[in-house]
Amino acid sequence: MTQNIHFLAEWHQLKNEHTHDRDIANNYGCFNVEACRNCNYIYNARACISCHNCDSVIECVQCVDCRDCAYCVGLNGARFHILNKEHTEEEYYAKLRAFGIEWDVQAFDPLDPYASLGDGSA
Repeated sequence: MTQNIHFLAEWHQLKNEHTHDRDIANNYGCFNVEACRNCNYIYNARACISCHNCDSVIECVQCVDCRDCAYCVGLNGARFHILNKEHTEEEYYAKLRAFGIEWDVQAFDPLDPYASLGDGSA
């Protein structure tokens, strides 16, 4: 019994040492994300699962190196995709608006967290 307790204590210590940078949803290195799970290095994203190194993605699953994608699964290096179909930049944003999805991702300057609150007349 003592051996099991020692084993479990050692396991918890090891796990904590190597996963301390993950948040409660098991995301690592993510910034400006909402309701994402098991993601690494994604930015400006909402409701993504197991995505890696993506920016401005909406409800994507297992996408890697993608940008400006919505409702996609398993893409690699894609941009301006909806439901795994490629669009021009104009078509992409027009379709999001047509679906009623507001997605105005603004760059966030960590040194000036209020920069995006301006009226846009820079």
